[in-house]
Amino acid sequence: MLITRCSHCLTAFRVTQAQIEARQGKVRCGHCQAVFDALDSLRDKAEDARGAAEPLPHHPPAAKAPPAAAKSDTLASPAAAAAPKSQSPAPKARAMAQPTTEPVPEPDGEPRVAARGRGLGWLAAALLGLALVGQVAFHNRGEVALLVPQLEPSMKALCEALGCELPLPRRVELMSIESSDLRADSVNPAVMVLTATLRNRAAFPQSLPALELTLTDARDQALARRVLSAPEYLGRGAAERFAANSELAVKVFIEAASLGAAGYRLYLFFP
Repeated sequence: MLITRCSHCLTAFRVTQAQIEARQGKVRCGHCQAVFDALDSLRDKAEDARGAAEPLPHHPPAAKAPPAAAKSDTLASPAAAAAPKSQSPAPKARAMAQPTTEPVPEPDGEPRVAARGRGLGWLAAALLGLALVGQVAFHNRGEVALLVPQLEPSMKALCEALGCELPLPRRVELMSIESSDLRADSVNPAVMVLTATLRNRAAFPQSLPALELTLTDARDQALARRVLSAPEYLGRGAAERFAANSELAVKVFIEAASLGAAGYRLYLFFP
């Protein structure tokens, strides 16, 4: 296995001979995305592990000059005995290539920090999404149990463990005040009597709403306001649920005749 190092960020990579030959040594760094020449810092992984260095080029010893010719009457032709020069191996020619988007080697021995960070980000987002769904389902647990009856036993057990209740739905838009009236009591003129008819138009039972009664003067300005809970307008021991597609009769005695109210407003709501 061959090892090279990015000349920009110095990250080490594993490379194969096929990757090097594909673009004449040009590869893209998988860490900083820079294009560099893998041949500039190429080394063998096995030799790198043993700490072996690349062999130096061999220089043959210079040839010794021949001994001087013996004196003779005949002149010898001069011989040029020059020592041969040592040469280093010629550098391997490399053709320049444009940056490539071909697959590049992964960093050698380094954790894939970017990929791991993206994975953790997706995991955190998924967990947050599940937590949000769970929070919404718990807040509307009454309606969830009504829409999915199979979950009702499990949700009741969960509420018992958490010390909470499994409330009925509170869809105020499916409730209405069909009629109402406020007048002085025929027996005791100091007392006013509020009567009303409430209707649950939903196809499922709901929690009992609260009523807000506002007494007004001749200019429709508020004189007094009172909120009535279900036990107050239905009496103690009344049903705790508003049955599906049903009506409830309301009758409340109010000691407010001294205010001289000329009108009133009545609303139903869930606190």
